[in-house]
Amino acid sequence: MVNKKILISFLFLSLSFGLFSQTPINLKSKVDTLSIKIGEEIKYEFSFVADSLNDFEFKLLKFNPPIDVIQEFQIDTLYEDNTVRFVKKYSLTSFEPGSFSIIPPIKILDQIIKSRDSIIISVSSVKVDTVSKKFFDIKNIIQVERNNEGWWKKYFLILSIISILILSVKLYKESKYFNSSKEIITPPLEKAIEALKSLELNESNNQSDYKEYYSKLTEIVKGYFEEEVKVDALESTTNELIVKLELLKDAGQLDISKETLKNFKSVLSTADLVKFAKSAPGSKTAILDKQLLETVLVDTKEAIPEPSEEELLQNEEYLKKIQGEKKRKFLINIAKTLITIIFISLIVSISIFGWEEVKDNVFGNSTKELLQKEDWVVSSYGAFPIKISSPDALIRNDSKTGQLFSLQGLEDPFSLTINTKPINKEDEIQSILIEKLKSKGALNILTQQEEFTLDNGITTTRYYGSFDYINKENISIKKEYSSLSFFENGGNQTLNIIYDRNNRYAKQIRTRIESSIDFNNK
Repeated sequence: MVNKKILISFLFLSLSFGLFSQTPINLKSKVDTLSIKIGEEIKYEFSFVADSLNDFEFKLLKFNPPIDVIQEFQIDTLYEDNTVRFVKKYSLTSFEPGSFSIIPPIKILDQIIKSRDSIIISVSSVKVDTVSKKFFDIKNIIQVERNNEGWWKKYFLILSIISILILSVKLYKESKYFNSSKEIITPPLEKAIEALKSLELNESNNQSDYKEYYSKLTEIVKGYFEEEVKVDALESTTNELIVKLELLKDAGQLDISKETLKNFKSVLSTADLVKFAKSAPGSKTAILDKQLLETVLVDTKEAIPEPSEEELLQNEEYLKKIQGEKKRKFLINIAKTLITIIFISLIVSISIFGWEEVKDNVFGNSTKELLQKEDWVVSSYGAFPIKISSPDALIRNDSKTGQLFSLQGLEDPFSLTINTKPINKEDEIQSILIEKLKSKGALNILTQQEEFTLDNGITTTRYYGSFDYINKENISIKKEYSSLSFFENGGNQTLNIIYDRNNRYAKQIRTRIESSIDFNNK
């Protein structure tokens, strides 16, 4: 029993020693001012000193409302001997008038806090002078033209114009239809003789000059034989070519003389010696060989029999085919050029005016056409007349409540209805409007209201907002509406305008119609 009492006493003393061995912490705080106006800044800080040899934890808390933190700074730590001093700074404010207490927002775990400063801050409201100062009406919104200026646009436009001009010139040059004269086709014989006459031997008389001279000489003549006689001459040796010509002579396809063949073979043999045996025949021989080949060409042309009727027809078909190919190529070039010009023009237009403007001008926009109609219709509607200006005259519809007039419907990007009827003071205009929208298929209806004043001073409430509408193609469209209800000329006139939210032209039509409302029918 005695041992049990001693054990309990020992445990009590141990806990007491651990508890009272901790150094109590004093939380001190200060501010730069005790009084501020709403929204002004307070510089606040709190600090405490702890034993650096002991580990401890602390947690920063939030200030009690209505104190708001503008900026929070990092904790500063200052070491002094065996202690460390912590300093935390804030920029505070309050947006509510009154007196409020600021307490250091910190919780130190497993430590004894001896004291915690509490500072009272007085927040005063700001006086607003609504009597001595002169106030003015809110100015109307002034529409200005869209600023399409851009430093790069003019350079891009110039570059595009230059590109279009280059393409146009290219198309002009490629087209035979823009040329004043027809294309001249030189006959093979004339082309070959002209090439021979223009061929001259270099005066240096080097062997390399002879080789070049005779190579061109034989190439011109062999080219003629391939084109005119239809024989494979360029890839044939001298003997092979002579044999082919003799076979044509024997077959009756070429009435060429033996003398002509002999002269032709002689020149070809000389050319072979020059090209392969490095012979130099002399300038006189070279000139005579050229003249001799001219004679061979003329004799060969005369030896070719006249084409038969079948050959003429085949030749005509061939020419037509060639002409068709040229025409097709020309049309393809025109199409490519036009597509390029259209593409460049489209890019330039979009860069300057924007995609929406270009799309509406190229593909058309029914609402824009309504807005830009030159002659809007000015007319009065109903037994209790209301006069408006609209793109087209409104059509009268059957209605159980008064007289109903409309222009287009919900399936269109813009619609307008006017309903005139006797005054019924029990009618709740907003409820009737919402019910009508629901009956037409409107979903998720949002409604707002504002005061609306005509130019003649008549004032009413304008109900406006938006809703979702599922059209016939099962596509959801976001629409906006505007409803004005008047009690003039002994009756009730309600004007409802509904349009697609993203249709900028519809909003302009709505503004123009609403500004034209008049109840003077004179």
